[in-house]
Amino acid sequence: MKLFKRTAILLTLIYLSACGYMYFAQESLIFKPTYETESVETVFPGASEIFINTSHGNRLQTWYKPAVAGQETLVYLHGNARNLSTRGRLINILSEDDRGLLIFSWGGFGQSTGTPSEVSFYDDARAIFNWLAIEQNLNSSDLIIYGESLGTGVAVQLATERDFKGVILAAPYTSIAQMAADDYPWLPVNLLLKHRFDSIDKVQQVHEPLVIMHSTDDDTIPYEQGIRLFEATEEPKLFMGFEDREHTRFRSEDVERAIEWILSGYWSGSR
Repeated sequence: MKLFKRTAILLTLIYLSACGYMYFAQESLIFKPTYETESVETVFPGASEIFINTSHGNRLQTWYKPAVAGQETLVYLHGNARNLSTRGRLINILSEDDRGLLIFSWGGFGQSTGTPSEVSFYDDARAIFNWLAIEQNLNSSDLIIYGESLGTGVAVQLATERDFKGVILAAPYTSIAQMAADDYPWLPVNLLLKHRFDSIDKVQQVHEPLVIMHSTDDDTIPYEQGIRLFEATEEPKLFMGFEDREHTRFRSEDVERAIEWILSGYWSGSR
């Protein structure tokens, strides 16, 4: 009996320690910034580097290249790792055809100041769209959001608050809570998690044309989560499924198809 009690106490302590680790280490598990950045001239020729202030006191390192007249402007919300200067491949694709493009590092990433969190990510994105409206005369309804991985949760949140020309979600998840529950089914993640990014609970409020791109060989965010999010989304919507794009390795032709579908406007008469 004593051995049973000691074993039970030991297992309880181990379990509580694991819960404590999950709670206190969750920021390092979710947000993985790097701070050293390459120059804008090297990664995004023709763009300007600016720093945009947020209401929470962050100062966001931002690269912006205006669109040529008649072309669209995209805002790229990158994922949870590294910073804006490590996105050269997607920057080149998203800025093709003389499209305008803005990309920024989240607060606490690259040369942006601040500490990353779910709340600060939303605030960072709001500051970017406010700057575009005030300084560039580009309202949200003029813009297409390209959200990638963790950034898809921010794209969904902002699309519930503002009208956009379209929303593209590259390798999205249903929620970080579900991701954590899948990885740690033996932990009470719903009680422990501070940064939830609950896209599945918000996406019904998104009424813009929405494209979801996902690949079955994505070993970071399960393809099934993209399917579930799509099923919860209202029309107009388009799902683009692949078998060989891994995690966010989408190609120029994929992005072109998504943008062309958003701009086609065939659904406008029924909205």
